Parts: sequence; structure tokens; C-alpha cells
Amino acid sequence: MSIKDTIHSLITDEGATHKRLIEYVTGQLHQGRPLAEVLEDPYVTNRLEPMERRALLEEPEVVAAAQGEALDDLRAHLEGLAAS
Repeated sequence: MSIKDTIHSLITDEGATHKRLIEYVTGQLHQGRPLAEVLEDPYVTNRLEPMERRALLEEPEVVAAAQGEALDDLRAHLEGLAAS
């Protein structure tokens, strides 16, 4: 399965855990924390693999809350972690 297909399957997941993580990440971003820092929180890393964290960067709520942070750099970083 390609990275694009994997991400698509993850972002269409209606699971409660995925939705709670979106809420957590957007809440932290609204409090002013950098996205890269939030994605490395133990709360996030203990619940999501790198590709799942990468999929969060495609969620409209997270993209809107990040407001122009270096999403492309973070996407590439997490894809690299998932590949190793």
C-alpha cells in the first residue's frame, strides 16, 4: 500500500481514538504550542505510530489550527520515521 493510500485509510477512520487525538492536537495548537512539539508529546506518541501521526497532518481541523506552520517538513519527517 502506498503512503497516500495508507494516509487516506487513516484519515477516514471514524474511531474515537483518532478523533480524540485530533481534538488534543488542535487544542494544543490553539494554546500556542508548535505543531512539531505537540506531535512529539507522549500522549500522542504512545497512541500513534509515525504514519498515523503523519495522517493527522491531513485532517482539515489540524491544518486550519496549524495556520501555516511547516507542514511539508513535518510530513516528510514523519514519513521518514514510518519508513525506517
